[in-house]
Amino acid sequence: MLALVPIFFLVQYYYLHDPESQTGDGFFPSCIFHSLTGYHCPGCGSQRAVHDLLHGRILQALQHNLLFVILTVVLGIKGYKYIAKTFFNKTVTDWTYNKYFTIAIFLIIIFYWILRNIATPPFCYLAP
Repeated sequence: MLALVPIFFLVQYYYLHDPESQTGDGFFPSCIFHSLTGYHCPGCGSQRAVHDLLHGRILQALQHNLLFVILTVVLGIKGYKYIAKTFFNKTVTDWTYNKYFTIAIFLIIIFYWILRNIATPPFCYLAP
């Protein structure tokens, strides 16, 4: 339960401060991979996607980082399963708990990383 305190403050910080703001409002670390190579990593745009999701702007969040939004949904399902089991003693089928799911997520991240750096449509739309 104590681990939720930093998460609460991070959520509040991302809600109040816009990573896309040019006024220097807030501190947001830049992507080291993008700074060194000029290519987008799988996480590029996720800070802006968090801010957009917290403000209910789902389409903008998808434009900033499609994969992050999808993984947020998966984590939401995992959180629902945990809450249902812990607090309500309900059994919920967890389709993410198998060896192939982890391999699939890893491969999706690698392919997303490659595809979002291709400069031709439709792949260029994956870049933040």
